[in-house]
Amino acid sequence: MNRRLIPFSERFLGWFCKAEYLEEIIGDLCEYEDELQEKPSWKRGILFWFHVFNFLQPWALKKFSGSQKLNNYGMFQNYLKTSFRSLKKNALFSSINVIGLAISMSIGILMILMLTEINSFDSFHKNKDNIYRLTSNKVMFGQEMDMSSASYFIGAEIEKQVPGVEQVLILRPGMSADLTTEAGPINIKGLYATPSFFDVFSFELTKGNSETALLNPNNIILTETTAKKLFGDADPMGKALDLESTGGFQNRTIKGVISGVMPDPPVNSHLRFEALVSHSTYDQPATGRGWSSDYKTDPDAFHDSFVYLVLNEETRKEDVEAALPAIMEAYNATQETALTHELQPLKSFITSDKYRNQTGTRFSGKQLSIMLGLTLVVLLSAAFNYTNLSLARALRRSKEVGVRKVAGATRPQIFTQFIVEAAMLSTFALVAGIIMFIFLKPAFLNLPDASARGYAVFTLDFTPISILYIVLFALAVGILAGLLPATFLSKLKTNVVLMGAGKVKLFSGMTLRKGLTVLQFVLSIGLIMSAVLMNKQYQFALNYDLGFESENIINIRTRGDYTDLLENDINGLSEVVATSRSIMTMGTGGATLIMVENDDKTLRNIVMRNSIDHKYLDMHNYELLAGTGFHKPLVEGEENDKIIVNEHLLEVMELGSPEEALGKTINGRSQKYTITGVVKNFVNISLNVAGSEIFENKSFGFTQHSPGRENMLLGVKFRSNDLAGMMQKLEASYRKFDPVHPFEARLYEEEIAATYKSQKTTFTIISFLAFLAISIATLGLLGMAVFTTESRMKEISIRKVLGAGVNRLVLLLSRSFVLMIVIAALIATPLTRYVVKDQFLSDFVETANFGVLDTLSGFIVVFIIGFLTIGWQIMQATRKNPADTLRAE
Repeated sequence: MNRRLIPFSERFLGWFCKAEYLEEIIGDLCEYEDELQEKPSWKRGILFWFHVFNFLQPWALKKFSGSQKLNNYGMFQNYLKTSFRSLKKNALFSSINVIGLAISMSIGILMILMLTEINSFDSFHKNKDNIYRLTSNKVMFGQEMDMSSASYFIGAEIEKQVPGVEQVLILRPGMSADLTTEAGPINIKGLYATPSFFDVFSFELTKGNSETALLNPNNIILTETTAKKLFGDADPMGKALDLESTGGFQNRTIKGVISGVMPDPPVNSHLRFEALVSHSTYDQPATGRGWSSDYKTDPDAFHDSFVYLVLNEETRKEDVEAALPAIMEAYNATQETALTHELQPLKSFITSDKYRNQTGTRFSGKQLSIMLGLTLVVLLSAAFNYTNLSLARALRRSKEVGVRKVAGATRPQIFTQFIVEAAMLSTFALVAGIIMFIFLKPAFLNLPDASARGYAVFTLDFTPISILYIVLFALAVGILAGLLPATFLSKLKTNVVLMGAGKVKLFSGMTLRKGLTVLQFVLSIGLIMSAVLMNKQYQFALNYDLGFESENIINIRTRGDYTDLLENDINGLSEVVATSRSIMTMGTGGATLIMVENDDKTLRNIVMRNSIDHKYLDMHNYELLAGTGFHKPLVEGEENDKIIVNEHLLEVMELGSPEEALGKTINGRSQKYTITGVVKNFVNISLNVAGSEIFENKSFGFTQHSPGRENMLLGVKFRSNDLAGMMQKLEASYRKFDPVHPFEARLYEEEIAATYKSQKTTFTIISFLAFLAISIATLGLLGMAVFTTESRMKEISIRKVLGAGVNRLVLLLSRSFVLMIVIAALIATPLTRYVVKDQFLSDFVETANFGVLDTLSGFIVVFIIGFLTIGWQIMQATRKNPADTLRAE
């Protein structure tokens, strides 16, 4: 326990407690402090202050003088008792408010835990405020590309030339290795890192020297979990670990030595890895694509390395950025477009959406903003409920206010009374909200991925700081919801208290509570309409005609030179109709890009390319307009110079008709291609790529893959109604040739659906919140209907005596509610349509046609629910005997 708390707590208690008891109280506190020494520090603080507040008992409190000589503590107790009695007396309205607030608070608790966890990412690093990542920007293929990576060259030059930079760290992802252990084969993934890794980040070694652990070639640091898998309980230090690193399209033999062991990276670290390998290991020659011996001196190699800087306290990031153009001057002088760099702060890594190739854990900032906005909508709906019902009851409560004022209560006292009542109700709602959150949590964590690790980046566990935020949040919601009713009721004058307190004008004769009801309907209609429109777009994207066949096809990812053997084995299954190979799944957004130009270099265009085998086009039923597909596999040494293109490419490259294009050539960067076939246009990427000139480009070409190529996608077309059984057979075949890597196989149509997972997640969240909003609104309507019928019972009875029918009374009394729903629809419908089309669906190049029913969906649902809720309550009232109501008149 921090001993400074004792003097502060002594002063605090001295303000409230009698002097004769203070010494004894402080002595008890000191003894209690000693008893808490074995507790965790955060728990000691909570228990200590709980003990402090526990001394604020009536027997120990001073008597505060004042005009009424009232004990403040006693007055507060009176507020609590009065508030509890009021809530109990108005059980129906209190229950409606508690349930409405609890629903919204469960979402608020979720968001608080999310934001707390996001804010905690990388907070354990000692230099967290001075750590930056170097980003790169360059116009490529006609598109401005923002990359979170940078070249080894720029990192090394900054270390030599730029003052104020204390440390430079260069990481290279892509270290992947297959290892054999006693427990079976395992695959580990890691990073190549320069020796300054532990100077930049506050990770610690449990074994080894952090200054030398990454200094020499072939040094390997393992996480504790990985070390346990490989060596069990034995000490791994100094042991040899021979492995084949296969990441980044390159194969490298590493004669490794274990130089350190470290704890697993915490869940709130943006870097995730199982091993660190010294960066000098990467300098050793490798086979395969993706490795170049001059990568250290090539400024253009900015795609695969990540450069981290630690600035000293006096250096601004703007000063470092200003020094970078001079370093890049010689290189940029030879380029058509300049390569520039900026510094990205560590705290922005997790939620940044700007950069294309970010490494490590990330959660979409756009998705987070959407969720925050929708949470606010639900909170407002619940707050409007409370305010609306409180104002609706203002006439009844005004008599209570009048009596209090006659008895001498001041306006601040009455204001405090109603704020305490709102805070108490909010506390009850918080308890119910926590229970709701416990059931909500698993569903949220299982939402479709919206980031690198999806919603799995969160644990949503309660921590001391998050509990504090949640309590403050609940009190704030209660106070803000009760602020308007408390202000309104406390300012009522005694002499006019029976003149109709509910007639406060908002605009054009509409009362305040009607205005709040309209706003609540606007939120409900908007959410329901958004969910309907989002779902229609999602279904539109899934059912869009791609121009090729994807039904009953399973894609299997292979990682080795066994694809020929695997394909032959799978073809032996009776359910298999055909097989083919490619390097990407068409229609899902992936792409390999090449820049092509005509022979006289007057036309240039970006072309997306897929490398396929000779069976691919037939299996997927692409329509050939001219020429032929590939007839047979390429053999070793045969030149891969033929290409099959789509109609779009003919148009932009001015190659004429499909028949005229046959035999013509187009030139890539290092390869000349002869057009041997033309296929009908098809959807080569997903539909949600609006705003990207590269991915909106529709030119496409198929080339034939070279023999012996590894890391392929094996497509299997089958005929079987037993999908689970089919998957089991395919996995059994796969395991014959690859016992190490996980079996990754998905239906083609599932892969296409996965490209719209962000939209599906948004639709799911909006649908859920729409359900909550309409539930809250329905509760509010029920409360308003109950109040309306209670306050107009005499009018209803008199009308019945005069001959009015039940249907006539229902229409008469529900007219104002129907009018409010119509006004809300006129506001919500155009606003929601704009937000959905221009914000949520702005990424789509093709959108569904939204009909009248889609546009009016929110209004129709709210109208039906509202009319049924109000009509049912009014029907109940109209069936009562008028004599019972008018007996005392």
